[in-house]
Amino acid sequence: MKKTAGFTAVCAGVLVSFPLLILIELIGRYDRFSYGRHAPLIRKVVPWRTATYLAPLLPLFALLPPYVSHHAASWPGGEVLRGLVSALLVVTALGLAEVYSVCLHREAYIAAFEPWSLPADYAPLGAQPQRFADRRLQHLARVQLLYCVPLISTACVVGPRTGLLSSAVILLFLVKYLAPAWVDFEAYFHWDMHCQVLGLRGRQWLSSVWRLLSDWVMGPMIGSLPRFYATEHLMIHHPENAGPDDIHSPLPYDRSRVLEFCIFGLKTCFILLTSGNLAFHRRCRGSRRALLVLGVAAFWASAAYLIATDRFLGYWLVGAALYRAVNTAKAQYVWHGLSDLRNPRHPKASTILWLPQEHLVAALDREPTGTKGAAHFTEVPALGTDWAFYDNYHLIHHLYPRAHFTAYPELLRRTVPGLLDWGCVVMRLNVYETFVFDCWTGNFERIAQGLVTPMGDDLRLSFIRERMAPLPGHRSYSASLCEGRFGQAANSALVRGLRLVVQIQ
Repeated sequence: MKKTAGFTAVCAGVLVSFPLLILIELIGRYDRFSYGRHAPLIRKVVPWRTATYLAPLLPLFALLPPYVSHHAASWPGGEVLRGLVSALLVVTALGLAEVYSVCLHREAYIAAFEPWSLPADYAPLGAQPQRFADRRLQHLARVQLLYCVPLISTACVVGPRTGLLSSAVILLFLVKYLAPAWVDFEAYFHWDMHCQVLGLRGRQWLSSVWRLLSDWVMGPMIGSLPRFYATEHLMIHHPENAGPDDIHSPLPYDRSRVLEFCIFGLKTCFILLTSGNLAFHRRCRGSRRALLVLGVAAFWASAAYLIATDRFLGYWLVGAALYRAVNTAKAQYVWHGLSDLRNPRHPKASTILWLPQEHLVAALDREPTGTKGAAHFTEVPALGTDWAFYDNYHLIHHLYPRAHFTAYPELLRRTVPGLLDWGCVVMRLNVYETFVFDCWTGNFERIAQGLVTPMGDDLRLSFIRERMAPLPGHRSYSASLCEGRFGQAANSALVRGLRLVVQIQ
């Protein structure tokens, strides 16, 4: 009976997680299309100030097809004319979606890398931020609300009964919103949990309003159930540091096998969509547990009502939650996939530090400190070096969870020599994008080339393989069933499927 349940979990994991992995890759590819040659033209034709309030309204175009199609049916030409009108609507929707996406990317880019474009007295949330640097993240929160409201309004009107074309158009805009909004939400919401970056001078009530909107409105639109992220992240993840008692720990699984990731992804879907493991965790008590249960119940009640009343938003909320769940599981590999099994609860042993080559030349390449030409740290890193808010310094974040992101460069400068001596996993940022797929496809040579942790070249491959192994005594039973010949064949088939979709050099 136990073995049957285990094999059922394996099959369910493949049926749920693997298609979502493919979907995540395709959505990311479609989002990257908005960085194509047409993007500069759109930015030139549509000025930033004009687009600030007009671009978020473009999803309202999804309300147009039913009316146009209805009138086209009565025009001379019949079905042929109706087909031409539908084709014209599709082409127009694709073009407007690109304008929408490029404008949304521009807002995020300004907050991330060109904050000097914002007025000096800019108050994104209605009052001056407590720290001047926080206005960048507050701008992201403001932009998310501006883009979110028209999407919600339109998706609450459009549904399958409205027509396939209307549903396809609103889905187009929702997908264009999801990929960049997911990253931006992670940035400002995560930093607010740790450093209260949404804080406003003398307007605590207004800060509370923005936090409620973020948690209960913008969060669900990118798959984050109300109260779940804040509760899990602060109460479980940071105290456990992705160790064996973390509900999102990847340690029970062999991180070199995509088949086992599918089981991990299914488990993460169950946790994020029900909060079961979190609501009854020993650290989640009292008002935190009550608010968590209320948030999850409200999410599912809203989704069920919207689906029952034929509103596209209901289907989107469920799909976005699944998208976020598998993305969350994948992120655990990126940040905590090379744990030291001898001490898996310590952040230095469980967390990867991702660094660009441009910075810390002295520390990483063992040149004298203060070498001429070494990269200079600024509050706003240059595009292509560190991430905008230094989120790639994940190990520093686990060591100093209350430190503001502007303090990270100095913290890193002081601690990185000791981290390297301690044996922490330090990786070059240029292999970040391919890291997870390299784990699954067995391209350990590229991972080894990105490894900065001091060791002999002949030890790197064995070091990586050891760090990907499951933690003894905490092995997932379902994953252990995948170790035989059948499991190897299934894993190889999944890897071949990934290679067909994922574009990796």
